[in-house]
Amino acid sequence: MTILNEFQKRFLILRDSSQSREKRLFAFLELLCAPLSFLTLFVFLPAMILSRRCETLDPLLLARLDLVLRVLLAASVGYLTNFIALEMIFKPFQPTNSHPLSILTLGYWKQGLVPRNKDQLGEEIGKQVEEKLLDTKEVAGDLCTAILEILQSPRTLETAKGQMREILKTHDARISEFLIPQIEESLAQTVRQLLNEENLRSFWQEVIAPRLNSDEIRQLAAQKLADKLREKTPQFMETLREMVRDYVMSFLQRNPLLGGFGLAEKMAEGFVSFVDWVEVGKKIEDRLCSPSTVDTLGEELVSLGSELQKWFQSPESASRIEGFQNIAQERFRIFMKQYLQENLPRWVEQILESPQLWQWIDSEILPKAQEAVKVWLQNEGQDLIAERLHLAQRVQKAIEKQDVEEFYLMITNVAAQHLGAIQVLGFFLGGIVGLIQLLL
Repeated sequence: MTILNEFQKRFLILRDSSQSREKRLFAFLELLCAPLSFLTLFVFLPAMILSRRCETLDPLLLARLDLVLRVLLAASVGYLTNFIALEMIFKPFQPTNSHPLSILTLGYWKQGLVPRNKDQLGEEIGKQVEEKLLDTKEVAGDLCTAILEILQSPRTLETAKGQMREILKTHDARISEFLIPQIEESLAQTVRQLLNEENLRSFWQEVIAPRLNSDEIRQLAAQKLADKLREKTPQFMETLREMVRDYVMSFLQRNPLLGGFGLAEKMAEGFVSFVDWVEVGKKIEDRLCSPSTVDTLGEELVSLGSELQKWFQSPESASRIEGFQNIAQERFRIFMKQYLQENLPRWVEQILESPQLWQWIDSEILPKAQEAVKVWLQNEGQDLIAERLHLAQRVQKAIEKQDVEEFYLMITNVAAQHLGAIQVLGFFLGGIVGLIQLLL
């Protein structure tokens, strides 16, 4: 069936006027030589043997036919020898004892030369390709050059910016989710570092204590404190009124003779109503505005400062400061978390929409990234690519994966003319040898 397909291909080539003259000539010669070779071996030769034994032909004609047959026989042997040799390169594709070539060699030729040695051929071809055809470093250099050209292309830069913009905008919510705990933890850690025992003591000694020791600042602080207390006088008076009422009612309830018959509450309300609270409030405000009160508050601030100074130096302060530090840190963390959750997504969106950001990326980030990749490719990148190319192994694996029958069809499609020329040449060389034998 394969032989018939090959003959059909040669016939189509012969009829195709678009093919070259040389190709059509060899197709014609192959169509002529192949049938003639088979007829010579399997028809003419048996007929000649039979004619000699039966003596049915004229001896002179038989002698002439014998001369022609010898030349044809030598030519046929030359053609068929080359034909079989070319077939044995690839066939049989798989080990078998039923292929014509296996039968012809009495089972010796079970598989073609190429399929039987495909692994060894792949390994050897891979070595030869890497050593003599394709230099690994040169290939790596060409790849690096191509990569650099792609990276430096304006189209690549525009594509990279577009992809970057799309990715960042798509994941802006995740960016915010990622940044919130990071910023929160960083700020909380900063607060913890600032509000430690050493810093608080240092702040007191270097900032607060010197100011309390200053007469001018102490006087100003005492005056401000007196002013604040005077502003709170109405609230203080209301509180004082409630305290007096409660105290009087409690006193009357503890003395039945004074507050019997359930009149303690009414008597307490009456007592409170007799007091001129407006006048009391004015006197308190006047008292707070007096210089003596301001001086007293200043002295109390100095005393408080001294007490705090001693307290900072006591063992008790360490645990109290640590507690204050933990409370402050936790409150700050809660505040920052809420604040960031409310504002950070909007900030991120504004940043991603900012023209300045993309202008900065275009003018600063992308050129530096290009330069960094260029330097890397020109140095260790090229060597790394060369190490990982493994040309020999790649060629070997490619050959091992290649189906032998497909490879055979590819060879015959590309080089059918030259393979046919080898067979035709065998026919003519065999014929010439036959003529020479006749002349000797």
